[in-house]
Amino acid sequence: MIPRASESSISWHELRLLVTRLGADLGVVVRSDPEVCGLSGENFHLSLHHSGQGDCTVQGLSLVHCPNALVIEEFMRWMQQADLLPVTQVEPHGD
Repeated sequence: MIPRASESSISWHELRLLVTRLGADLGVVVRSDPEVCGLSGENFHLSLHHSGQGDCTVQGLSLVHCPNALVIEEFMRWMQQADLLPVTQVEPHGD
């Protein structure tokens, strides 16, 4: 399930967990510290910041300095459209 930017705000903790699960599913290393978390691969990049703004790129599509919720939503949607991530992927909530 793709988190929706229009839904109630996803917490920083939930974003970090989601990025960690995405990294595991994609087989890439996740960068994570108290201020920034992200991942990258050959055709994609995701960087979320505790300040609430992030960036992503998937095969030439990019968002720069946008709200984290919008960045994760678009990143997952673009990854699914590029067949880099299955449509029935990780949910943002739960353990």
